[in-house]
Amino acid sequence: MRGETVDERDTAWESFDARYRVFVYSGPDAVVKTVDIVDASLHDVLESTRALAENDRDLWSLALVVDDADPRGRGLVWLSGMDYRRAPASAFEWRLRAEMQNRYLSARRRRGEAVVLPNGLRVVRMFSEWGVTWPLWESFTDNYPMDATALGLSDSLAADLAAWNDRWQDRDLDDPPPAGWHGEGWVLYGRLQAELDGIAEVRPDFGD
Repeated sequence: MRGETVDERDTAWESFDARYRVFVYSGPDAVVKTVDIVDASLHDVLESTRALAENDRDLWSLALVVDDADPRGRGLVWLSGMDYRRAPASAFEWRLRAEMQNRYLSARRRRGEAVVLPNGLRVVRMFSEWGVTWPLWESFTDNYPMDATALGLSDSLAADLAAWNDRWQDRDLDDPPPAGWHGEGWVLYGRLQAELDGIAEVRPDFGD
């Protein structure tokens, strides 16, 4: 995220006829219901979205529908979340998916329900931090941080995750991650997701 100071006079026009598109994903197969909302403020749209998603009993995302001279035709500018049926292709898209999941999982925790996604999978976050052995976390639960042995991981993977986390910790606070650390992380992420197949979705929160 970054902020840029601009001249507020650099626009040529303004409009009040925004068209918002709400996507609500229901059930283990993420069946989508799509609703366009017009003649409404963003505040009104957010209230309507919460109602459509039954106060986060369903996953949801929100976009601005854009019609312009682009030869590709009508398009979307994502305001919150993204297309949940599409696999993230960048660290930023993973953050958008996380935004959707966190709303849903937090609401389940508040209602005293199991903290799992609609398909029954847990969410295991993977990122390094100071003062822990394994770079594994499960938000909105008591497993924060997680014990790799409690996940039933192979001894070799648990050891490699601990070593990867040690490499990150073995540096000064303001130093960048070690050379090759991100690439090694993506390899470990693939191994971790394979071992947790059918149990959890692994979220690579360690960045690019």
